[in-house]
Amino acid sequence: MELHQVRYFAALCQTLNFTRAAEACNVTQPALTRAIQRLEHELGGPLLYRERNLTQLTELGRVMRPHLEAMLEAAEAARQAARAQAGSEPASIRVGLGPAIAASHVAGAMRGLVRLYPDLSVHFEEGGTAALVEAMLSDMLDCALLAEDAALPERLNRWKLAEEACTVVLPADHALASRQGLTADDLAGETLLFGERCGGFAHRLQALCGERFGRRQCGGSWVQMLDLVRAGLGLALLPDGLDIAGHLATRPLLEPRLTRTVVLALVAGRRHGAAVANLVKLCRARAPGPAPA
Repeated sequence: MELHQVRYFAALCQTLNFTRAAEACNVTQPALTRAIQRLEHELGGPLLYRERNLTQLTELGRVMRPHLEAMLEAAEAARQAARAQAGSEPASIRVGLGPAIAASHVAGAMRGLVRLYPDLSVHFEEGGTAALVEAMLSDMLDCALLAEDAALPERLNRWKLAEEACTVVLPADHALASRQGLTADDLAGETLLFGERCGGFAHRLQALCGERFGRRQCGGSWVQMLDLVRAGLGLALLPDGLDIAGHLATRPLLEPRLTRTVVLALVAGRRHGAAVANLVKLCRARAPGPAPA
């Protein structure tokens, strides 16, 4: 069994309500329910039963409750001993940035966080989705900004931060820069730049429209891709949430319309520091709406 499952069960013992327990644990109700079901499977029987709107502990649940709560108390005592041994640490937060996702999505929340922790240390790390997920699971990152349509494991909770649309990036003197918006037909015959860390819009457009465009593969991040656009080596399809400047023009891709949802993700059930917990609260307060876990 995992500690987050035990924590969810302890919250249910206190509230006897799945919705309130999920809120207390800062997770979605489906994620909490799945964790309880896995715990019940491991312990060999149901721990709770529902009768209309009433939730009660089963006999097995009553027997297991003191043992599981003792596990939580022991874990907390171990954390306190470790903190005492290491001494007080300044508040810090480690945030991963997925492919072509800008830190500006959490800039407002970070500004609010610094009001709470004036000496806050902020560390950003860019990388591919799989690498950032592994870093979170290994406790090398506190949270990450990722695309919702990426392959995210069930252990990650996520909250919607923004909806981004595809924009075409081209040299300022390019013939298509005179138009207010572009379509796939406008781009036919143009060379598009493809990269694994650039948001995936070029791959999606090719999947929809076929081989109507030239293709140039490039490594590195979206920043290096912009250098290739300036050099006249091709056009880039990037999220409109990026800050693009320097003798380049951006035009929205109107047809087909390609979008992606950016979410804040972190490991479900893990005990996060106060700075991380407050970042989640500030982001959720600003978010346009929840994303499914």
